[in-house]
Amino acid sequence: MVIKARSTLSWVFSVFKTSDRTVMITLYKSLMRSLLEYCCPLWDPTRVTEMQMLEGVQRTFTSCMGCLNDMNYWKRLVHLKLMSLQRRREKFTILMMWTKPT
Repeated sequence: MVIKARSTLSWVFSVFKTSDRTVMITLYKSLMRSLLEYCCPLWDPTRVTEMQMLEGVQRTFTSCMGCLNDMNYWKRLVHLKLMSLQRRREKFTILMMWTKPT
């Protein structure tokens, strides 16, 4: 899953030469993040290495955004208004546990 997301990430940066942040974030959310979060409440990674590999894709994406190179990962996330993938998985797991099936 990480390999496919990384290859999609490299494809996006090679095909789309735009520096428009909105376009790049939309592409990231629709192409890469959807791959990384597919069925995340069911296969929730428990090992630190798995979590780091997943976060590494988002870390690579945010570092490739031109004007954000001088910021660390967490400041880039705040600046781009993104959540860490670990936080999103926790949120989805909680929602899944508290939602009653109808």
